[in-house]
Amino acid sequence: MAESNVMLLGTWASPFVLRVKIALRLKSVNYEYHEENLPESKSDLLLKSNPVYKKVPVLIHGHNPICESLIIVEYIDEVWTTSASSILPSDAYERAQSRFWAAYVEDKFSTALRRVLFGTTEEDKRAAMAEVSEGILLLEEAFVKLSKGKAFFGGENIGFVDIVFGSLLAWIEVIEKLSEMKLISEAKTPSEAGTSQHNIYIKTAQICGCERKGDMADSNVKVLGTWASPFVMRVKIALHLKSVRYEDVEEDLLAPKSELLLKSNPIYKKIPVFFHAHNPICESLIILQYIDEVWTTSAPSILPSDPYERSQSRFWAAYVDDKFFPALGRLLIGATEEDKKAALAEVVEGTVVLEGAFGKLSKGKAFFGGDNIGFVDIALGSLLGWIEVIGKQCETKLVSEAKTPRLVQWAECFSANEAVKDVLPDVDKLADFGLKLRAKVLKALAPTN
Repeated sequence: MAESNVMLLGTWASPFVLRVKIALRLKSVNYEYHEENLPESKSDLLLKSNPVYKKVPVLIHGHNPICESLIIVEYIDEVWTTSASSILPSDAYERAQSRFWAAYVEDKFSTALRRVLFGTTEEDKRAAMAEVSEGILLLEEAFVKLSKGKAFFGGENIGFVDIVFGSLLAWIEVIEKLSEMKLISEAKTPSEAGTSQHNIYIKTAQICGCERKGDMADSNVKVLGTWASPFVMRVKIALHLKSVRYEDVEEDLLAPKSELLLKSNPIYKKIPVFFHAHNPICESLIILQYIDEVWTTSAPSILPSDPYERSQSRFWAAYVDDKFFPALGRLLIGATEEDKKAALAEVVEGTVVLEGAFGKLSKGKAFFGGDNIGFVDIALGSLLGWIEVIGKQCETKLVSEAKTPRLVQWAECFSANEAVKDVLPDVDKLADFGLKLRAKVLKALAPTN
């Protein structure tokens, strides 16, 4: 992939576009910029290059579109390797921690920030402001751990978390002025205050006008999870593919959370947590990439070697997590028939979209990853048991020969693989667990007198 023919679709006010601009500037990449007239209209080029989300940014490199800002920044780092320091750390564990905190900013912090700006009630805005303030303190702690006493989250140079968090600094300042409250201050967040007033803020303006212990040996591998969780299944499948032995520590989802879980994942308090040489790694897709990067000789790579193909795998795995799985969950746990009906429509549409993605990624082979099980195979394949359970409950074949024939064949190949079949649970057992889980969730959501 040569440096020519680089185009960015974006809008000047978007922090997500800002991330891409910062990464391109850090790598000294010349590019053509196309300003989208948002929110008034979306260009044909945007609709064509990002038909799934129809959002900016889109990076077009050699006529290949790459979507989603975090995926684009990783793509830039993987393609332009000689022109500047790496944006992501070279060490696999440190890379996993960078991905975790970038995802935290994306999924939790920026969401609360938007609610402060666009919340419809004062009560909602107050709750969101409390989340933002709490998030700032968590990011202050993360800065201390990741920076190792240097100027940036990335150490001596601007890194992945710097770009992701730094792109929000202007919006944080806007909210500070509107709310007359200092979110980043020397009193509460001296590290971040110094950082924001230091090179991140300055370089952004110019461009746009967890502690580690022990070694990384193959020993001391542990998975904290529960048998029914598709996110835990992903980790186990990856370990089986790589022939890595591990200790399986069962967490009872229907009981109070264990001290080990609360200690090892204090941010989300969720499974899976993967321990390697006593280092905890959280979030299933981050764990998969970590496993693939550490155990490189025992099996084929889970992610493709080509940067563009890797970006597409990350995009579709994120689609499964961000769009497809939430709809599946609402279909299982939805409190009203209307909500379930809407969720069913989303799931059916999602299977058709994924059928199309399979055609592109598989290149006529058995898996999304081609000849071998890959990143998207694991992300989607871990849901197959739940897809069958939920399909039976709503008396609908969610993956069918009529609408998704390629996914039907793929599901059979995936489920029969030696690394998979011992991980996927019995469907009847899963259905029974689903009923108990639904009852617990609905009880928690029920209004109290």
